[in-house]
Amino acid sequence: MTALPQTCDHNSQAIANTGLRAAKAVCRDRGISDVTLWRWERRGWIKTVNICGKKYADLESLAEFDRRAARGEFARKPSGAALKSAERRAAKEASK
Repeated sequence: MTALPQTCDHNSQAIANTGLRAAKAVCRDRGISDVTLWRWERRGWIKTVNICGKKYADLESLAEFDRRAARGEFARKPSGAALKSAERRAAKEASK
C-alpha cells in the first residue's frame, strides 16, 4: 500500500512541494481573522483550496497579494472624518 503525500507537519507548517498552507495557520501568522481571509478570497485577491472540508491557502497567490499590497494597489482614498482632516491639512500646507 502506498502512502499519501504529507501536506503538513504536526505544527501546521507547509511542506515546500505542495504550495499550500492551512488557512487557520495563515490567519494566525498574519494576525487577521478568518473572515478577512474569506473576503480576500471572495474578491479574487487570493486562491484557496478546500480539501476534506478544510481550507488551504495557495502560497503563490499570497505572495502575489503581498507584492500588490506593497505597491499600494489596495489603498483607498480617505473618507469621512479622515477626508476632512486630509483636506484641512492640504489647505494648511498650501497657505504656507
